[in-house]
Amino acid sequence: MEKIAVLGPIGTFSDCAAKKYIDAYNLDLEPVYYNSIDETFHAVGEDCRYGLIPIENTLDGYVQRTLDLMLEMDVVVVDEIIIPVQFSLVANAPDPSEIRRLHVQFKANGQCRDFINSLHDVKINNTESNMESYHLAKEGRPGEAAIVPAYVDASGFEYFDRNVTDMSDNYTRFIIVRDMSHDSGSRFRKPRREGNMKIPIFVSPLVDRPGMLFDILRTFNERRINLVAIMSRPTKKIMGTYHFYMEIDAYTEDFDIIMEAAKLIDVKYNLKIMGAYLV
Repeated sequence: MEKIAVLGPIGTFSDCAAKKYIDAYNLDLEPVYYNSIDETFHAVGEDCRYGLIPIENTLDGYVQRTLDLMLEMDVVVVDEIIIPVQFSLVANAPDPSEIRRLHVQFKANGQCRDFINSLHDVKINNTESNMESYHLAKEGRPGEAAIVPAYVDASGFEYFDRNVTDMSDNYTRFIIVRDMSHDSGSRFRKPRREGNMKIPIFVSPLVDRPGMLFDILRTFNERRINLVAIMSRPTKKIMGTYHFYMEIDAYTEDFDIIMEAAKLIDVKYNLKIMGAYLV
């Protein structure tokens, strides 16, 4: 049985997304859980054939570390899955006003900002996973609390607030990546079935110049290619130099036009296609 690397422990939103993905396609995949996004990514191609990685949230935007690792590692994006996300508060205190330490996962922090800002004299401990936050609060130290997935068991806590998420319509998108380092296949392959597709890409210019980004965007615009996202990430080499992460939303019938544009951009600015998959 092939394995899929998942940000753990069991019970995280990543775990829920993995189980939903496996069930939806009736896949013969075994989830293996890791403690951080870095560990999850690095397991792909080593201990696991696939990885399921959080990439974007409705309220808090893109996961910056995921974007960096996508570029650094030799992986291809083969699919995605979106799940609803709601958070609750559990506390070893009779009232939120008596909370002195709050455990919250680093991305959950941005999705519950209104509630967190309403607290006073509270030390925030950012964790790697929502279940880590839960287990730290579960130890029962007085005055400690955690923001946790709304579906976890809240029994044993003095205080429970079912929903502390900033908005009710909150979703997290996960990508499924596959190792390419030992794969002779191409990441440029057109999806086998017809339909709506997504193509994530990175553009990594070697030299900055006026009008560079406009030139890149114009190449897509002239061919009526729809970009639904653009994010800049530092190259970590020279201050003020960036990679550009973009996502193309298109129909499979436009695949050849997109590849033509990609080749033109690649000649000038170094373009890397991360995959093409149906959505």
